[in-house]
Amino acid sequence: MHTHHAPPIQRSWQRCVARGQRPEDGPAPAAAPGGPALRLLDLARSSIEDVYQLIEGPGFAIALADAQAVALHLEGDPAVVALARSCGLCPPADLSEERAGSNAVDLALREALPIQTVGVAHFSAQLRPLAIAAAPIFAVDGQPLGALAIITDAEGAHRHTLGLAIATAQALHNQLRADTLLADANDQLAELYAALETMSEGLIFIGPGNEIRRINSRAAEMLGVGARAVAGRPFAQALAMPEIVRQAIHDRIELVDQELRWQVRRAALAALGSVRPVWNHERRYLGALITIRPAQSVHQLVQRVVGAQAQFTFHDIIGQCPAMLQALHHAHMAAGGGGAVMLHGEPGVGKEIFAQAIHNASSRARGPFVRLNCAAVPRTVLASELFGVEGGPRPGDRPGRPGKLELAYGGLLYLEEVGVLPSELQTGLLRAIEMKRIIRTGGAQPLPIDVRIITTDADLERLTQEGRFRADLAARLSAFSVEIPPLRARGDDLLLLINHLLLLLSDRLGRQVAFAPDALQAMRAYPWPGNVRELELTIERVLHSSEKSVIGLEDLPPAIVHVAAPIETPESPSLNDSNRLSEREAILRAGHQTAGHLGRTAELLGISRATLWRKMGRYGISKADFWPSPHTP
Repeated sequence: MHTHHAPPIQRSWQRCVARGQRPEDGPAPAAAPGGPALRLLDLARSSIEDVYQLIEGPGFAIALADAQAVALHLEGDPAVVALARSCGLCPPADLSEERAGSNAVDLALREALPIQTVGVAHFSAQLRPLAIAAAPIFAVDGQPLGALAIITDAEGAHRHTLGLAIATAQALHNQLRADTLLADANDQLAELYAALETMSEGLIFIGPGNEIRRINSRAAEMLGVGARAVAGRPFAQALAMPEIVRQAIHDRIELVDQELRWQVRRAALAALGSVRPVWNHERRYLGALITIRPAQSVHQLVQRVVGAQAQFTFHDIIGQCPAMLQALHHAHMAAGGGGAVMLHGEPGVGKEIFAQAIHNASSRARGPFVRLNCAAVPRTVLASELFGVEGGPRPGDRPGRPGKLELAYGGLLYLEEVGVLPSELQTGLLRAIEMKRIIRTGGAQPLPIDVRIITTDADLERLTQEGRFRADLAARLSAFSVEIPPLRARGDDLLLLINHLLLLLSDRLGRQVAFAPDALQAMRAYPWPGNVRELELTIERVLHSSEKSVIGLEDLPPAIVHVAAPIETPESPSLNDSNRLSEREAILRAGHQTAGHLGRTAELLGISRATLWRKMGRYGISKADFWPSPHTP
């Protein structure tokens, strides 16, 4: 008969005989149990007590052994406990087959099966007065943890005892599984709470009874409350919640990225918020999750996405003439200050490049650079572009929208053509600068702003003199003033700019291009009424329309070729010399001589700039009349 087909008890006996064990040998005292055994004992105590109370009759004892078959615990009927101890089963007792011979505890662990040994089935004579029914206990991962045994005297053995041992071991396994799952859930919950605490967003979970179940420290900080103080309280009492959020929670509907106004310590917190109802798989309502993000962080994200950043620095500005060096000096001074800056200059001189350079050299360089051309926006929407729009209080209402003053928080707002602002917006902008707060269009709650302003307007001085622009606002916007010279007044800077643009465009076109001397002379003679912008467009258009390596005079636009020949101009006229020229002809000749620079034209004529404007209006003269027409023969 093959050994491996024999019953477990028979195979155990054969192993004991092969080892040379003697029947008079029995259980031996074992070392004190270690950490895993003590944890198993702590976990099993309640199950052992439940079984002991369930049996309630005499004649039973319950023993718990660890994975090495060491009996850790014994309790039950005092008579049976005393009998077991007299048989050598005194915890901690080694019941392994090698020390105690064949017995149910060792076999249950060795075979991973419930088993019962009664009387003479024990190899050790010491254990033969007992009947032991044992079942293995497994961890959640299937590893054996120990065995649970029910002990009676051999004569009182019952076939149901093994079933009771199996049921008790299974109950203990289920408890182990539940405890493991609970521990895993607690670990996951701790990880989740840790993640919630490290998030930059504020999170609030509202339970189905509208109570605050959870609020992370970021939300508590933003709303000025204590997380523990508000936990468990009805949200309507604990938080000054916006009506739109309250309504969304009541109606169990979703809000996505709505602008909100939270009342925090007598002030308003501008935030972007969302509300999402939470349902389980059976569509049972579990509550709502509220997320809050500060408006400034949202604005910074928007600025990064839309590119609201300044690209140019002072190194990008090309110019060495005295007027340009003076402009750069004043711009550097403005960059080091904190007040508003007014940039003066004709269209196309590069005012935005100066504005970006000032911003990048200032203490606000890390903040956004936001631009608004007031003349390019319809007057009906200019207020909302500048100050924003307040959203409606209920879900479905028009959403709110921040204006440029809000989006530029911590940075700079570049306002072009500020002179077109109507009087009411001038007043609003002045108040915003003085109070450092704004009220959105359609709103009532003041919002903080932190912005530096750079403005441009060629006619602001005239508008102020005529009373069409507030003098106090103009003074506020002109803490620093930078006069950017026109290209025609910059001398050899024109050649520097041409060389720079040729290098850039040559790299883009993949070929080297140069201008012939006669072409350069014509470009030097041309007054460039459109300034640097016109120069850039002209060179780009010429290079794209010709495949030559050397651009000659014939390749230039007619307007430049027309002024290439020197023009003999008489001595500067005077308005008092009425015999030679009429007043209108004198203004036209002087304006042409200065290429449309009104300040120098007035100086040349010996009158004030305001008088010049008045006389130009009288004779129907505009600045365009001072520039040569490309169609002039």
